[in-house]
Amino acid sequence: MPFDPIDPRAQIKLVAVDMDGTFLDDHGLIPDAAWPLIERLQEREIAFVPASGRQYAKLSGQFARLEHALTFIAENGSLVMRGGTEISSEPIDEALLAEVLTLLESTEPALLDALVRCAANTAYIQDPSAEFAAAIAPYYASTQLVPTVAEPSDPSLKLAIHAPGHSAAVAALLEPVSHKIQVVISGENWVDLMNLGVHKGLAVQNLQRSMGIGAQHTVVFGDYLNDLQMLRSADYSFAMANAHPEIRTAARFRAPKNSEHGVLQVLEQWLDASATLNNFAG
Repeated sequence: MPFDPIDPRAQIKLVAVDMDGTFLDDHGLIPDAAWPLIERLQEREIAFVPASGRQYAKLSGQFARLEHALTFIAENGSLVMRGGTEISSEPIDEALLAEVLTLLESTEPALLDALVRCAANTAYIQDPSAEFAAAIAPYYASTQLVPTVAEPSDPSLKLAIHAPGHSAAVAALLEPVSHKIQVVISGENWVDLMNLGVHKGLAVQNLQRSMGIGAQHTVVFGDYLNDLQMLRSADYSFAMANAHPEIRTAARFRAPKNSEHGVLQVLEQWLDASATLNNFAG
């Protein structure tokens, strides 16, 4: 499908990409053509940043051949890692965490069996059903079984609830604590809880400050509601053709579907056009 090109004169320094429904294909895989594309970006000293609700261990495994050359925005912005080193994290207050778990236990205790408690190095779950185990496999490479998700003592960055077919209903259930903790429908089957004000957009803005760049130097691609704030942090904000309607409204530009490798199409066209422009100017 046609797409909106990036101005070849744009001085891009940062490219942030959502994973599922955006950068990954419909089989959840990184396209083979992505690796030379990332190398081209790196040759131009442009930071390529995977930005996902996925666990850092999962992201770093997917990009193992480039792990120490990349910055990762994991857990929907609550953890940022570069070269295996933590850049920032946003742990949830323990008292607030206990309040959320108590609310779930008192209203829908079955949800605790569908909850992932995300720490920096692992994710805690109660004994999972086969369906739940299959559901978390694409997103979590490091998990640990616990008798109850209230048990672990290390800081939690995010809570993720698997709610197939009723994520909006689960989000509504959490309305009593929504003024204290951020409740995000991050996919058709997932609800994420993080500190207020923590999202992929905040992580991108922090990276922009650390790099001394602005929105005019940033390209962002996304498809779902947890990408909304990230899109607002970039002048070149792209919604995938398969994106949620709200994301298509919020983004300034359109990219082809993830199944058509839309991110690669847009970036390759810009790299080619800007190289031609620079050669002509030279």
